[in-house]
Amino acid sequence: MSTLSLPTEARVIAYDAKDGLGTLRTPEGVEVRFGASACTDFTPEQGMTVWLVETKPDPLGRGERAKVVNRSGHVEQDRLTQIWDEHAAADARVDLETALLDRLDLPEQPEPSEYEALSPEDRVRLAAEVMELRRTSHLFEEAFIALVELDASLLHPYLGELSYLHEPESLAWTDAPLEAVTPLMAELHPGWHSQREHLPVGTVMPHDEAQRREREPGDPVAAAALALARSGHDDVLRALEGWLLTLDAKQQAEAVGLLSYANVVRRPSGLLVRNFTPACLEVYPEWEPEEDDAPEDLVAHGALWNPIPEATCAHCGSELVDALRLDGDRAAHGLPWPARLPTCFTCISSGEEVYVKVSADGGTVRSLSVDLHPPITQRPGLPEAQPVGFRRGRAWRSLMMSDREERHRLGGAPSWVDGPDVKPCPRCAEPMHAVGQVADTDADFSDNGMLYGVACEPCGVLCTFAST
Repeated sequence: MSTLSLPTEARVIAYDAKDGLGTLRTPEGVEVRFGASACTDFTPEQGMTVWLVETKPDPLGRGERAKVVNRSGHVEQDRLTQIWDEHAAADARVDLETALLDRLDLPEQPEPSEYEALSPEDRVRLAAEVMELRRTSHLFEEAFIALVELDASLLHPYLGELSYLHEPESLAWTDAPLEAVTPLMAELHPGWHSQREHLPVGTVMPHDEAQRREREPGDPVAAAALALARSGHDDVLRALEGWLLTLDAKQQAEAVGLLSYANVVRRPSGLLVRNFTPACLEVYPEWEPEEDDAPEDLVAHGALWNPIPEATCAHCGSELVDALRLDGDRAAHGLPWPARLPTCFTCISSGEEVYVKVSADGGTVRSLSVDLHPPITQRPGLPEAQPVGFRRGRAWRSLMMSDREERHRLGGAPSWVDGPDVKPCPRCAEPMHAVGQVADTDADFSDNGMLYGVACEPCGVLCTFAST
């Protein structure tokens, strides 16, 4: 037991940085040896005033030795004990996660498809148990992200416990009930800034976490506006329109860019609208049409990279192809016009945007001449055409493309590689509507791997472009 009255202030009267050893002197003149490992929140320097919080017997029999030294005077554990406790807590968290996954017959590191295969009842159960872990100061990050990307409504009962200021929690406000987002309207006011966090060079953290941190709005007003836009309610979009009118021209442009992260765009008239359809069909991964037993949730058929007869590109003369096409009635599936993504593979591979005119019934395609770069001389070989099967997909995906988003699909909100890219119609200047995407899995057309399709139905114009 210490003979000193602890904690007590002390001064570093000697310290050797090479050995990590030094000496403290208390106001009563008592000298106590210490090591750098005893210093919990600072790097010792000679002459520094600190607090001696706890001592222990000196192993060399020289009286007492410092066990905990800090700058606050608060009683705390020494660093070695803290490290052991942190390891024990981490092991306990892993045990809780493993037990939860085991109860749902999931492996220790589930793939996205294994989360998607859960029954509706098990998804609800997983959401409830993940939130229970959060209440005990532990967020099961992987499962939380999988849930919020799979179906944000699973987390709507817990919005009062989540923060719209941070990702991935803010994604839970996607399609949130009106009563849950109405209080956020009071947060809208002109005093805001759009700056996002820029992590310092050399910051060490997981890549996915760094991306989320840099995408988070850097301001509470901006965060409220983004959460409101994600809810998509007409009343909410009208409130956001009124908020935009309180901003100056520069702020309005920044705010419109912010709202595009919720796939909400502003028309020239000032009206805010969602630029995607709630219906979505996605291509089956690795499905072979020759198989005798069709998947139970097969709803339609189509084709990838299918040549379009007698249709050539007005810029390079190459044959047009459907990057993705639905065979059958799009209206039966609620898909946006024209339920196909006609493009020029040569121009897309060269980084160009391709514009085509598509008939009202989606049956005929004609290339449109637009101002492009100099003539293209290299003509890559076309990908092999292949039939595909479709199943119903989720309209909302994670904002930025992740492994679980690399899928071909028609309809729904895009999964952006580099950030939202809102294209105006070249004829009417209205923002074009998202109609589909094709991942770069069977063709080499870009560096980052996604072809997007946007369209303006009143003008009959469709644009395809690759990620840059």
